[in-house]
Amino acid sequence: MKKSFIIAAIAFVMGFSGPVNAAEDVLIVNLQYVVSQSKSGVSLRKQSEALNKEVIDLRDEVSKDLQAKGKKLEEDKTLLAPEVFQERVTALQTEAESKQQELQTKVQKIQEAIQRASSSIDSVMSPILTEIVNEKGAKILLDRQAILFGDPKLDISAEVVKRLNKRLPDIKVTISDE
Repeated sequence: MKKSFIIAAIAFVMGFSGPVNAAEDVLIVNLQYVVSQSKSGVSLRKQSEALNKEVIDLRDEVSKDLQAKGKKLEEDKTLLAPEVFQERVTALQTEAESKQQELQTKVQKIQEAIQRASSSIDSVMSPILTEIVNEKGAKILLDRQAILFGDPKLDISAEVVKRLNKRLPDIKVTISDE
């Protein structure tokens, strides 16, 4: 459905602009390739992986701690009065819920930070795409994923990576304290 819409849109644009000389009027960019191969994209991916590992390690640590406390509580069950045991079970459940909420909050903040960094890459890449389209005098720029086949000579992905690396060689994923 999406591809047929894009094809229809291209046909519509071509209908108003006269005959299209693909070598001059249409360019292709592989946005996934650009982000994955650019220095800032690689930096973003590495930081994302490190942050995700940090969350997994924290989750595992919290889980082990809560399991140990639960096991200790179960061992002490016969030594405690029923109401004291129930109070401790409730306290442990409350602690578990609190830790779960903390983890969810941390994951959400990490996702937001990654999204902000990704948006930064996009905001630097957008003018680069415009520049290249203007320099080459193209009328249409297509994402590689939207087409089935395209002449490799029309692909500007490598040039976009090169310019993006110059303008944004690194990116910092910053987690907000809010």
